Parts: sequence; structure tokens; C-alpha cells
Amino acid sequence: MASFLSEGSRLILKVQTGSDEWGKPKSKTLSWRGIDPEASADDVDAVANALAGLCLYPRLEVQKQDTDLVTA
Repeated sequence: MASFLSEGSRLILKVQTGSDEWGKPKSKTLSWRGIDPEASADDVDAVANALAGLCLYPRLEVQKQDTDLVTA
């Protein structure tokens, strides 16, 4: 029977770096590895807010990306 083995998680923070000539937002994606796979949404949001506070640009989006290995 196959199962999942956690390979870890990463936090992805998307920030707005400006606007193009048509007014559409330009963005940049920053990521950090080593996030606890069991971290709650509130915990991830708190860490993202703290990291966004250190950035020069406003926060647009936050993701937590889990990577799992399928083992047989």
C-alpha cells in the first residue's frame, strides 16, 4: 500500500514591486524552506506578516507549499 512521506514545506510570499505602463501590478515571489509541515494557517500568516514587514514592498499573497514523496 502506498503512503506519503513528508519532504518538507516552504512559505511563498508574493509582493507588489510596482506597476507597468498600463497600471497592472508587477510582483516578485520570495520563498523560504524549512517551514513545519504541521504549521497552522494562522502560524504561517503570522510568519508571513513578520517577513512582509521586513520587505520594502506590500504583501499580495501567501502560500504554504507542502512536498510529499509517495512511497510504496
